[in-house]
Order: sequence, then C-alpha cells, then structure tokens
Amino acid sequence: MSDIEQNLVNQHEEEVLLLNPTLSADARRSATYRRLAKVGLVLGAGACIAAVASMGSLGGPRGMPVGVSTPSKTDFIEEGMLPFFKGLLAKRAAAPPPVPNAIKKLYSEDSVRAFAALAKISFCGPLPGVYAAVAETCSDNEGVVSDCTGAQFKVTPGFVRTIDDSDLGIPDSIFGILAKVEPTSETSAIKSGAIIAIRGSVDNNGNSIRDKETTLDDGLEGCEGCKVHQGYHESYNKFEASLQMQLEGIGCQPGACTIYVTGHGSGASVASLVAWELSEIGYIIGTSYIFAPPKIGDDMFSKKMNKKFAATGSDHGIIFSVSHGKDSLVRWPFDAKFASWGIQAYYADDSATKATQICYSGSSDCSVWQYTQAELSSVDTCDCPVAPDHGFCTFLGWEAQCYGGWSHNTVSAFKRMYPEMWNESAGVQQPDDMAAANWYPAEGDGEQAKALAKSNADAAAAQSGAKPTTAPVDNSAKQASSKVSAEYYNLKTLKAFAALAKLSYCGASSGVVKAIQATCNTKQGLCSDAGFGVVPNTVVSQGVDYQSQLTQPYYMAETLYFFTALIRRTNSTYAAAPYFMPSEACVLVFRGTNNLQNSDMNKDLTMVPLNDPDCKGCEASNGTLNAWIEALEAPVMAALKTSGCSPTASKETSQNVFIAGHSMGGTMATLAMYMLQKKGFNVQLSWSMEGGRPGNMALMSYLNNQAFPQ
Repeated sequence: MSDIEQNLVNQHEEEVLLLNPTLSADARRSATYRRLAKVGLVLGAGACIAAVASMGSLGGPRGMPVGVSTPSKTDFIEEGMLPFFKGLLAKRAAAPPPVPNAIKKLYSEDSVRAFAALAKISFCGPLPGVYAAVAETCSDNEGVVSDCTGAQFKVTPGFVRTIDDSDLGIPDSIFGILAKVEPTSETSAIKSGAIIAIRGSVDNNGNSIRDKETTLDDGLEGCEGCKVHQGYHESYNKFEASLQMQLEGIGCQPGACTIYVTGHGSGASVASLVAWELSEIGYIIGTSYIFAPPKIGDDMFSKKMNKKFAATGSDHGIIFSVSHGKDSLVRWPFDAKFASWGIQAYYADDSATKATQICYSGSSDCSVWQYTQAELSSVDTCDCPVAPDHGFCTFLGWEAQCYGGWSHNTVSAFKRMYPEMWNESAGVQQPDDMAAANWYPAEGDGEQAKALAKSNADAAAAQSGAKPTTAPVDNSAKQASSKVSAEYYNLKTLKAFAALAKLSYCGASSGVVKAIQATCNTKQGLCSDAGFGVVPNTVVSQGVDYQSQLTQPYYMAETLYFFTALIRRTNSTYAAAPYFMPSEACVLVFRGTNNLQNSDMNKDLTMVPLNDPDCKGCEASNGTLNAWIEALEAPVMAALKTSGCSPTASKETSQNVFIAGHSMGGTMATLAMYMLQKKGFNVQLSWSMEGGRPGNMALMSYLNNQAFPQ
C-alpha cells in the first residue's frame, strides 16, 4: 500500500484507539477492519464478501459462504476499500469543516424559542391585538414567565411597530413586526436594540407570485456580483424606506442599536435580506434565529453572507437557520444556480428538545441535505419543535392572541386552569389568507404524474391479464380503459365541484367571491375533503353581456357568467387515485341556463365544422360555439391569467385547469376543455353535470379518446 493508503487505515485505527483505549494491538487492528467493512457494504456484493472474509481472517469465521476463499488484509484494502476511501477523502477535503465550538456555544435553546414565538406572532397580521401580544410574549412583569424570560430580554411596552404594505394590488400582503428590546440581566446575549420579525407567506396570491419569482436579481446594496431571489428582493424593496423610518422612530440609529431578525419560511429569507441591507448602512446585527428559510441567492451571495453572518471574527452575530425533519422548503429552489448559506440548527423530529445537529448549510450530512430530494416533504414546513404549539401554521387561541393581545403562554395557562370555559372551535378562526401557507412551490406535480402513470399501467395490465404494477412506470403506458375511468371517479371530488357549479348561479353578485372562498377553504368543508382549497385573492367573478342574432330584440345584461380561481392541493396523498390532484391548478366554472338568451342559444343546434386536422370531422353546435368565440374566449383567458394560470410554462403560473359547469354550463365546460387544451393548457379531470353535448360524435370521441388519454 502507498503511504496515502496506509494513512487511511491508520486514521481509522486512531479513532478506534480513542474510543477504546484499553484494546490490545491485535484487537485494535481487528476492530479497525470491522469499521472499514461496515463502510464497505456500500460497494456491493463483491466488496461485502471481501469485507466479511477479512473479518473472518482476523477473528475467526463469520458466516463465510462455503467455497469462498479468504482474501488477505492487503487484498481487502486495495481491491475493496481503497476506491471508496479515496473518493471519501476527496469528498472530505471539499466539504466544509465542522462548525467551531465557539459558534456552537452561541446557540441558545432559550433564545431560539423566544425568536420562534415572535416569528409566529407576526402571522397575526395587522390585527388590533398584535401590539399587546408582542409585548406580553416578551414581558418581564413580576411573577410572569414569558416566552422571552429564559432568553433574558424583554420588549419595551409602547415601542412595538408594524411593517404593513400592499403588494401586487393585495392589501397587507407584506407584514412584519418591529419592537424595541432590552436585556433583563447582565448575562443576557441580547443587547439594547430592536427585533424585526417578517411574516412568511400566507395563503394569498401576492405572496404566491413572489415565492415563484425565482429569477436571480442583482442590485443588492454593497454586494457586488451577488444575485438574489427576485420575488423576495422586490418584497424587501417595498418596505425598505418604511422600515428605516420606523427604526428611527423608536430611537434605533445605526451604530448605536443592535438589530435582531427572525421570520418563518419566506419571511426568514426576507429577514436575511433585511440583515444584509441594514448592516450595509451601519447597523450591527446580533445573534439571530430564522426558521425554514428557502435559499435566496447565488454562490457569491452565499459566500458573502457566510463571511458576515456565519463566521467568527465578524462585526456581526451569527444568524442560525433552524430546520426540522425532512422539510423541502429549506432546499428550495432546487435550481442549481441557488446556493445555501449559514449555519443550520437541525431538529430531527417533533420530540427533539434540543438541536440534533449544528452544521453548515449545504453539507451532504447536514440537516435536510442528508436526504434525497424525493424523500423531502412540505409537511415538515409548518412543524417546528421550538415554536409555540410545535408549529407556525396554527394558533392555540388565535382570536385571543391576535385580537385580544394575549401571549401564547397566557392562552395555555388559561386553558389549563379553566378547561370547561375553553372552546377553541367556538372562537373566530384564522382566515386562510392570514394563516401561514402550508403550500410552497417546493411541492411539484411529480406525485400526480407517478399516480397517473401507475393507474394507466395497471389498466393496461388488467386488459392483458398481467399483474398490476408495484411501482410507478413511464408515462408511455397510456391506454384508455373502463378501469381507469372508474378509478378517476370519487364522490368527494364530485361534491366539491358540484358545490362550485352551484355557486355560479349566484352570478356576479357582491358576495359570490367570499362564498367561493368560504366553500372551498383548505381547513374544512367539501373542497378540503377532496384535497384542495381556493387560494384567497385569486377569484375572478365575471358576467358577460352577450346578444346573439337569435336573441334579438330583447336583451339582458350578464347573459353569461363564469368564475376562475387558483386552487391548491392540501396534501400530497391527494395526488394518488382516486383524486389525481395536481399541486396547483386553476378552476373554471360556467353558469348554466339562466335567461331567455341562454334558452335560445341552446336551441341553435346547427353544426359548424371546426376544421381541425387533429379532430377529423369534428363539428360544434352553432349556439355554443359562437358564444365561446364572440363573448367568452377573451375574458376567460384574461381571468385565468389573473387567477395565476397560463397556457405556456412559467415559474409564476400553472398550466393546469379544472373545468366544471351544470346544464348549459356543463355544455360550455365540455367545449372549453377542447378549446383550452388546444391553446396549451393541461386540462385536468373535469365535470360536466347534466350538460349537453357541444358537438357531434367525432368531437366527443376526440375528447374521450385522443385529447385526454390519461
């Protein structure tokens, strides 16, 4: 063996000696080769046999197969282990070193819980109780144990401010909390200054669009060559001036005031931008804690953030990124142009009482990077063992905290002392558009694609007499069958879309948007049972004036009506049969027959050729076709775009569309399936309820057998 190869063995022997200082030389060498053999299992069957054989030659037979010769220690090392260890050595050389103990000692379990409580309070949004809730969460009142008592700091009453701005036309889309803080003891790690908590994404379309704007953007102050997440950078730019004014308003000046930052999800990423920008104008950033931050910049940005906020010797404190379980958000965006930065404090599961691991973000054995992308889940995004109630997405006593100004500890104490008076469900529930989003772009459509492929493969197998598949297969196995059609159907999905179709009969009334959002929320009800919910602020309700030649001379406004909305899957389990729900899609719902004009349109059954070479011999009824071309096509396309869907692939929009309708609305829905598929949309499992046929047999056959083979 070469010197380098021998050094590999010696290195492991030294580690064995440290762990077992009383071992004899022979026993130590035997234990060393056993360590090597365990790692050698990854090399495959041949190496495993060699490893086991070597173990046997050193310490007696170990279940060796009959007839297998025992290789020498040298053969074992040179032929089995060295290729692996050479690669491992190169990998170790490229990997970052362990986090220094000096940095690990700065991590405080008390402080991380205090910061988590404030990050969660930011999800109250601009409600009247938020000021008192922040002050009480970090109170130092005599006899009161607050969330910040262990961290030895308090919020100064009367010095709580909010950062509140509209974005993309949606009020309160940007929200954060600014509070003056003071240490409560000489040993506190928190100095006099201010803490800034940026709310993460809530379930509204403004935040959704910003999340998906993952183009890398330059122009970050003082960071030459850096590029950052466009959406989060634009969000920060919206409130930058207001934040600096608020800081001056509480007497927090550059050079004389330490800034602490926190936030969850996208709020954590924007908080890191806040830290960078404020440090560039003279503020000192203290040791801070952010939770489940998505990646926010390129490699250059990562390096500069690490130098400033993840290293000893900096003028600023460490910013710890807290992660949990197999959270996919921390690894998103998955684009290779984005780089991770900072130091991870990782909690392996909900039961962890202290950080399982403190390591550098992006290291292959660190935090969520130890898992493959396929193993990651958005389920762990909301959960966090250091947050109140072990999570950020739901409140215990939301009304009491966000309207009443109670802290989480006060609510918990009241519930323990007066259980007979506590009824969580009786209070006002947190609206979807104010709750932490439990969906992020990190959740893709892969699960639905696998489920569809498996379903079609099973149907093909059933027709040929073969056994069903046990794993997803390639999409090439597409065959229409009665089995697949039956598997697509489920009553819960039908009820959900039937409810939406019924709401279309409200027309363009003032309450229809709220009715749609209330009927189709993510927490409970018909849509939730079917695995999806409407994203608030995405509903477009539109009446269309239309007068065909048949309806002369009488006229009625809003002859036709439809609405669109963006919907999202609530859980990846709904990607499978019988739901086949994509992670994100639009829904388009048409109203049925409602007036005389509609009745006359329905009677115009003259067949008009579609002149489509893909749909040979296809014809559509004149009344329905003209209504689509002359009145509906343009406003439907515009409404889908407003709701967040486009026929062309884009980071910010979805191509998936569900279509539904009743009576004449069902007839129009069927024609729209054809029209929108032709434009490039991915039309999903849709519902025509008691609708007529919009065309001849050739058109219906095309829709059933060719346009939608899955």
